[in-house]
Amino acid sequence: MQPDLAHRIVIVTGAGSGVGRATAVALAARGAIPVLVGRRLDPLEQTAAAIRAFGGEARVMPADLRDEAAVAHLIGATISTDRTIDAIVHAAAVGLYGPVESYDLARWRETFDTNLTALFLLSRAAIPVMRERGGGSVIAIGSGAGKQGYANLAAYAASKHAIIGFMQSLAEEVRADNIRTSVVNPGSILTDFGGRSAAEKAAAAAADPGKRYLRPEDVADAVVWLLTQPSHAWTQEMNLWPW
Repeated sequence: MQPDLAHRIVIVTGAGSGVGRATAVALAARGAIPVLVGRRLDPLEQTAAAIRAFGGEARVMPADLRDEAAVAHLIGATISTDRTIDAIVHAAAVGLYGPVESYDLARWRETFDTNLTALFLLSRAAIPVMRERGGGSVIAIGSGAGKQGYANLAAYAASKHAIIGFMQSLAEEVRADNIRTSVVNPGSILTDFGGRSAAEKAAAAAADPGKRYLRPEDVADAVVWLLTQPSHAWTQEMNLWPW
């Protein structure tokens, strides 16, 4: 039986732009209620406006998920409003590139705190809630760089490699509680991420027919598919490449 997303409460991090925004919109279009999380209020409000424009529903909850107290407040506020959490989609990420020999320790820590520690804190706080409701889903947006490292992407690639290991371990811990964990590893995406704008990437692709990009909506569709799999099936990891 396929799960129904109507009225499902899904926390979406990084919901102010890119994959996070596209995922929140796609979930709302299927009847879910995304809880929009990010550090800045204005982009979250813009995502909420896009959802409400077609009659969808969303919650706006700005938070810095690198902070343990902020995560606790987010979970508490979500439970207070909606009484449960059905799923988490962790799309928040930073890509601070540079060679290892001159890479700043603060940038390394920011990369891991945003890409990995926030996922850990949010998962840890939400698992008891999901266990009480009888199950749930934790989905992390990884990267092709989590499968293959690249020059000047050591911190980013390492954090995405670590996400895969974290989610594999988490899966073994929560499977008996009917909580499914999945990682989506997309290739290059046409967004304003990683030091180049979507327009610059599109121009580069137009000049080089061999250069291809996914759209944020492609990743969002993968997330929706994961959340609507038959209840007897589980996709632990998905590699999503531009065609």
